[in-house]
Amino acid sequence: MVAFTYGQRRADNRHGSGTATHQSTHNDAICYDLFRRAIEQRDADAWADIGRHYRGLLTAWAAQSSARGLIAEPPEDLADQAFARAWAALSSAQFSAFPHIASLLAYLRTCVRATVIDHAREQAGQLRAVQSIECAGVAAAPEQAVLEELDRTELWRLIMDMTTSLQEQIIVRESLVYALPPRAIQARHPDMFADVMQVYRVKRNLINRFQRNRNLQQLWQANGAT
Repeated sequence: MVAFTYGQRRADNRHGSGTATHQSTHNDAICYDLFRRAIEQRDADAWADIGRHYRGLLTAWAAQSSARGLIAEPPEDLADQAFARAWAALSSAQFSAFPHIASLLAYLRTCVRATVIDHAREQAGQLRAVQSIECAGVAAAPEQAVLEELDRTELWRLIMDMTTSLQEQIIVRESLVYALPPRAIQARHPDMFADVMQVYRVKRNLINRFQRNRNLQQLWQANGAT
C-alpha cells in the first residue's frame, strides 16, 4: 500500500526544497506504477491501494460538485461510484493514453463529475415521474409500475438495497428512470454489456426480483389502498 508518513515529510523539509521535489517526483512515480499495474495487469490489490490512497481526494471533488448541483447522495458514496466507474471503463489498452499521474487524476475527476451529473439527472427523472403521475395521470409501462406507484424516498432506499451489481444500478437509472431502450443502454455502456441481449437479461432478472420481494409488494399494495 502507498503511504507517506509525517516523518518523511519532516525529513524532506530538513533537506530543503530540492530533496522535497525529488521525493515528490519519486512518490508520483510510485503512484503511476500502481495505476499501471491496476489498469494494464488488472491487479485488484493495486486498485484497492489506489482506492485507499485517493478516496479522500475523490470525496472532496464529489462534495464540491454535489454542493453546486444540490445532490442528496453522500460525497463518500459518489466517490466510491466514480472509482467503480473508472475501474469498469479502463482497459489495459487504454493505459498508454495517460502519460503521467496528473492525467490519471484528471480522468478520475472526470469520473466524479460524470457520476454527479448522473445523480442530478436521476433526481430530476424521479421528480418528472411523480409530476407526470400526479398531474397527467399517465399510465405506466409494466416494468415501471413499481417505481411510479411508491413513495419515491422509500422506493429508492429499497431499490438500491436490492441491486447487486453496477450493471443493475445502470438498468435502474437508465431504463426505469430515464426510460432509455436497451439498445441505447448497451451503446452507452459497451464495457458493461457485451450485447443488447445482456441488457434484456439483467433487466428481466431485476424486475423478477422486484416482483418476488415481499417488502416491495407490501409497500406497493399499501400505496394502492390509499
